[in-house]
Amino acid sequence: MAEPKGNSIRVPARLRHNGGFALAMAIFALVLLAAVVAGGYYSASQEFQIGRGMRSLTASFYAGEAGIREVLHEWDPDVYFALDPGDTLIFSPVNFEGGGSYTARVVRVGRAADSLKRYFYIEAVGRPPGPSLGERRQAMVVRARYPKLCCQAAVTVGGEEMDFTGGKNEIVSGFNHNPTGGYGPWPDSVCAGVSTVDTVGAIIDSDVSIDDPTRVEGSPAAYIVDSSLQENVFPANIGDLSYAEIVAEADFTFSPPDSLIVYGSDLDPRIVNGKCDRSYQYNWGAPMSPSHPCFKFFPIIHVNGHLKIKSATVQGIFVVEGALDLDDARLYGIALARDDLILRGPSRLFGVAWAMDDLRYVGAVPRMYVSRCAAERAVRLSNLTRPRPVSPRAWVELF
Repeated sequence: MAEPKGNSIRVPARLRHNGGFALAMAIFALVLLAAVVAGGYYSASQEFQIGRGMRSLTASFYAGEAGIREVLHEWDPDVYFALDPGDTLIFSPVNFEGGGSYTARVVRVGRAADSLKRYFYIEAVGRPPGPSLGERRQAMVVRARYPKLCCQAAVTVGGEEMDFTGGKNEIVSGFNHNPTGGYGPWPDSVCAGVSTVDTVGAIIDSDVSIDDPTRVEGSPAAYIVDSSLQENVFPANIGDLSYAEIVAEADFTFSPPDSLIVYGSDLDPRIVNGKCDRSYQYNWGAPMSPSHPCFKFFPIIHVNGHLKIKSATVQGIFVVEGALDLDDARLYGIALARDDLILRGPSRLFGVAWAMDDLRYVGAVPRMYVSRCAAERAVRLSNLTRPRPVSPRAWVELF
């Protein structure tokens, strides 16, 4: 057997054979790549689940927020003001057109004696569209004011004259007349529980001349004098509110060049999806139709000029910077005119009025009746009682 030459080392044949090494490396690389891909897929899956969850929770949050806002937007004072402290109203799941839903509850809080400031706790649970991956619950505390604008007198006159230029049927009455039965189309139930106490027929400035005092009636006096009244200037406070506070809540403001003339054919108490359309500027309620959705709509109308309502029946709170002229018209609610208040023909006004210049009756049968029911409904069902969040911490997210 020959000796190996030099320093060379003989490698056994089995070690010199390297077949299959590339395959092992390839398998190892594939395993490593698969691990990287699996890790990436897992990470992406986690990110997807997190994103999906966040999207679901965000949708739930906004669904709950929208639920609270919808409760406030659809606020019905007749329903909520009838609640006693501790009473609860539940809203079953309400679905949105774009998906998502909410459930809500409204709880009257506070004291039964607290009738001018009514507090409510609103809680809404929002849920996302599709399979629910979570829900969000939030709440808000709101306060609904119930200011008093009625009733010191049927009319307050701050100018120089109260003119009755027609027949003997003209009258300003401080004796309470609800627009029910023989006096109007409202059901007796609408005025149930409202005071029927009579009041003064007119409060007048010391400079006001009444051409026929027999046309004014009331209790405990037909009229009284208030020397603080000023011509063409509203009193500092109208009931519990200032003039500016009433104007700030106006549903519709008109600024005609001079006069706005509205006929009965111009008015349209529209219904959209079965509900009264409170966004249409010529929707001034439906006082003659107790079953109409707009029977409970008493808008606040602010006119920067004169307003003439002809051959129409309206309801609400009318704030007129010029003269308010009712021509064969009926008004249920509250009228405030910085200039003259004029009633022509068979016009009727149920509620209370302020005429900071003259009061003029033209024709044989215009009549003004103090109506606590009409005036209080005008306030209660207007923006003046719409609830507002209690500041500064009215809203809270529960979870």
